[in-house]
Amino acid sequence: MSLITSRLVRLIVLALITLLVFVFTACAGPQDQDQITIVEKRQLQGEAITKTLHANNCDGTEDMKQDLTAVHQYLHEIEITPNPGATINRNAVESEVRNYYHVPQNESDAVCIVPVQIPKGAFYSYDLEWTEVWREGIFEQGKPDGQGEGVYRFRQSLLCEVVAQNAETCE
Repeated sequence: MSLITSRLVRLIVLALITLLVFVFTACAGPQDQDQITIVEKRQLQGEAITKTLHANNCDGTEDMKQDLTAVHQYLHEIEITPNPGATINRNAVESEVRNYYHVPQNESDAVCIVPVQIPKGAFYSYDLEWTEVWREGIFEQGKPDGQGEGVYRFRQSLLCEVVAQNAETCE
């Protein structure tokens, strides 16, 4: 076999390998049906729970004036409801919701700062109302066509409000 023929054979083999790599890369890349699009529709308030924060100045020799911090831990629960007959990948939809809104996997802390002013020798309690904030929307799988494959909603955060201040008795 001549030197020119062996170089030609190597060149043809290299071209075939390059062509195969391009074909397999194109086939293995993301497909339209793998694409998930998030379309937010609304934000709303959900369930509210009340917790009590205590501020004790029973043994105080002067008025207490400070900010107290209340912390409530919560999970960013994600609910996915596919339309009837739709076949979806729940994990992919949840992952896309988390990416879209930058939602952490672990618990988050909702923080409430409560400014208190308590006379010396007094004990107060504060009722704090923690209200869920949810975001809802539709998700589309594949090329967006405006006809979502289902709906999602997730708990984004908790809001805090002081709803009552009560003077308690020191014991």
